[in-house]
Parts: sequence; structure tokens; C-alpha cells
Amino acid sequence: MEQALRHVLSEQEKLLKRSDADALTNILLPLSRLAINTSDQLVEGIHRLKTTADLTKEARQIEEIADDLSESLWKPIQVAVSAIYERIENSLTRQPGKRGMVADTRAHYHNLRLRLLEQLLGARMLALNSDLGDESERIWQQFLERHLGAMFRVLRGGHICDYQGETSCQMDLIVVRADAQVFVPGDSDDGKAQVLIDQVISAIMVTSNLTAAKLKSDWQKLQSIPAFPEMEKDHAHLKGHPWPLCYILAAQSDSAEDLEEAWKLVCREGHTQVVPQFVIALDTGFLYCGLRKWPCPHYPGNYTEAEHVKAETGIYAGLGLAWLLTQHQGRLAAAQWQNPGAINRFAMLLNEAMVGEANQPDRFFQWPQMQPIAGVIEWGSAECWGHNRLPLCSLKRKREGATKVWEVELLLPGVDPDGLDYRSYVKQLRWVRYGMTATAGRLIAVEEWLNHKSKTDHKRRIAVFDARTGEEITGPLVDALTAVSEVESIRAAIEAELSSSPAKSDTPP
Repeated sequence: MEQALRHVLSEQEKLLKRSDADALTNILLPLSRLAINTSDQLVEGIHRLKTTADLTKEARQIEEIADDLSESLWKPIQVAVSAIYERIENSLTRQPGKRGMVADTRAHYHNLRLRLLEQLLGARMLALNSDLGDESERIWQQFLERHLGAMFRVLRGGHICDYQGETSCQMDLIVVRADAQVFVPGDSDDGKAQVLIDQVISAIMVTSNLTAAKLKSDWQKLQSIPAFPEMEKDHAHLKGHPWPLCYILAAQSDSAEDLEEAWKLVCREGHTQVVPQFVIALDTGFLYCGLRKWPCPHYPGNYTEAEHVKAETGIYAGLGLAWLLTQHQGRLAAAQWQNPGAINRFAMLLNEAMVGEANQPDRFFQWPQMQPIAGVIEWGSAECWGHNRLPLCSLKRKREGATKVWEVELLLPGVDPDGLDYRSYVKQLRWVRYGMTATAGRLIAVEEWLNHKSKTDHKRRIAVFDARTGEEITGPLVDALTAVSEVESIRAAIEAELSSSPAKSDTPP
């Protein structure tokens, strides 16, 4: 119930930060009432909780209001509060054999994140920034030591150097093996350590409040870590992996969107010699990019560059801590040539927890179901929303040659794909309504939306493709269609025309 209360308040905060918050009163007031009712139930104690049916009903009404208003304004207002109460209801009467481990794992790390956040916020009573910074490092050090175990040693403050004397900026935390050779001036328990690069498992920057400027500052400090050219000789099975692992950890931060933009900006400026595996802000969520390495989130599979950054927030935010701990265990296992079976299995569980269940709290699919629709036409790799009831997805077409298969994302007519970069590519995609398709023989019809972000200028049309070749079918017969189900009415005429047409080359478009 505490988790549900925090989730409701998080959804409310998300709305209040919007530029159009003054138009969302009809949603904000019911959200406040839901938070109060949830708090009242929490005060009464979990022992007296028999059902969340009333709270679930209240939450669904809020979502219905949000959907109506979203369609009226023609803007996504993605409020999602009912599923977390449904999950509580299911947990009260969980049936044997049901998939409970995924939800339990997600809830465990979510609550772990909240406890750690409260501990760090409690340190803010320290008046001096130096004292606050010192206490924040100590709290993170104790957290890692407690959850990583005796095989690791967490050093608070120090420098990483190579055998030629190159030395990094001061790192807030350095994680090494328990038996690592570490130089600590004065041999004190709390001195600033000097650690050789081949002894390091991870380097961590810690801050109380992670702003966009602080992200850039800490990122640049990580660039000072010396290279380890002998790594692939010592650990050939880790070829292509970073050494050491790097992280930026914070209690609070700017919004996830601001951190994403700051991440992209740092990458565009060329600071990509060292890229953090995760940036974790306990009150917001965690970020990772296409250069993440095992064990790590599987999705999004097409994120391959440092600039391709993904943020996980809300109910999934606590999984950043799970990945942080799992990566340390994975790196130690790899360095010591241990069997990675248990780590792989736990990583698979975390991936499932990130994808969510059928009643995931956001109601909105996190990632397009990249699967075939018919023949060579399949859902693409990008998704967006016109409004809450209008999920849109890109389309992908496969082209098979004699020795190769090409996958081509469909772009607006006249757009040259060679002239697009990562940032402008998504703006030129063709958008179709997710799940709104119909097939008739070799024809596949989809509902395409043009100018989908404009309430006044948007247009809906039916697009038809040949499922065998992927070619688009155009002409008066297609122009006359008003619904995807009507494709059956033109099937005979179109298929007769296709059968009489010469075969196309398998040259990629």
C-alpha cells in the first residue's frame, strides 16, 4: 500500500510538471482523493486490508477521465494508477503456480530503493555540504557492502592509476575484489585509496542532487580513468567490455527527460571514452544506453550507441539497483572464470520484471511488439501516442534476396534515409495505429495517421501492402477504403493485377 501511495503521488507530480497543468484539474483533484484514501488505508494497517476493490474502481475512473481529456485536447496524458491496486488484490489471493516472482522482484527492489532514498534524505539535516557529501558516500558504501557480500571491498574515496603513473580524478567509491592490492596512505580504514586499474571492478560517482550540469561534471571525471590495454589479454572473454564498470548514483535528480537530454549532449561533445553503465537517481529512476554490457537490460535491442539512452521510471525505477548489484556479481564471476549460470538466470528475471505483466502499471505498452503482421510486413521499432486512445507504431518491411535479408523501416514518401541522423530519423517515420490491421489473401491493410500530433490537421487513411513483396498498393480502389476491414472488398481485383505484374528485383531499397 505504501508503494501504491508513492506511485499515485508520482503520477500526480508528473502532471503538475507539465506545461498544461492548469488544464488538468479534473484529473489532479481525483488523484489527490485517491492518495488520501490510500493513505487512510495504510494508516489502518495492512492486517485489516481485505480488498482493494474500492480503490481500484476509483483509480479506473481517474484513468477514464484522463483518456477523455487526452482525446479532447489531442495530447497524451498517460496517467496509470489502477494496475497497482489490481496487483495488490491479486497478491492477497495469489493462486499456486501463478507468475508471482516477477512482481515480487520488482516490488522488492522498488521498496529497497525507497528505503535507501529515505536514508539519504535523512542525511540532509547535516548543514555543511561537505558533511552531507561524506554521509551520502558512507550510506552508499554500506549499501553496497551489505548487498554485495564478503567477496567485495568498497573503498570510499580514492584514485585509480595505471602502472605508468597516470592517475584519475578522485572517485567517490571504488569497488574491488576482497583480496585486491590497495594502497591506503597511513594504512587507515578510511583513507583515500590508490588502486591499480587491473584491481578495480567499478568506479562510482555519488551526489546528493543530480542536475544536468552535475551529470556532465561527473561524466567528465570518469573520462580521467586510465586505459587498461592489457585487459583483453588478461580476460579475453571480456573483449569489447569496459574496464572498469562506471556508475553515477544520486538520491534526487532533475526529471528523467532532462537527464536524457544531458546524457545525449555529453555524448555529442565527444565524451564517450568512458560511458556509465547506469545513472541511478533514487527519486526518479535509472538510465542506460546502447553501450551497456552483460549482465544488462535486453531492451531496447536496437539501441547500440552511447547516445541511444533509455530511462526507466515509476514502478520499474528500483530495478536500477538490481542491475547495479548484478553487474558487479557478473564482472567478478567473469574475472574469476566462474560459471555465470545463476547470474544469467537472475538477469532474465530482471528483464521480465522490466517488461512487466499484462496489468503493468503504465497501461501503455513500453516497447512495440516487433513481430510479423503478415508476410514481410511487421511492426517497427518506434512507438508514440496521438492521445491516450491512439497508440501509433512504425512499420518495418523485410526484403529477402538470394543471400541476405534486409529490414527497412517505412519512411514518409520522398524522404532520403541516407540524409537522416539518429535524432531526425523518427520524425520521418510513417505511423500506423497499433493493432489495427486486417488481411485478405496476400493483402494487408493498416490504419495510417498523418499529422498525428495535430488536433485540427490530422488525417486518417487506409494503406494497403502486398504481404509477399512488401510493396505498397495504391490507386482509386485503396483511396476509397474507410476501414481496414474493407480490404476484402478489393482483394480479387488487386490480386488479379498483382498476378499479371512482372516480378520485382530483390535489390534492397
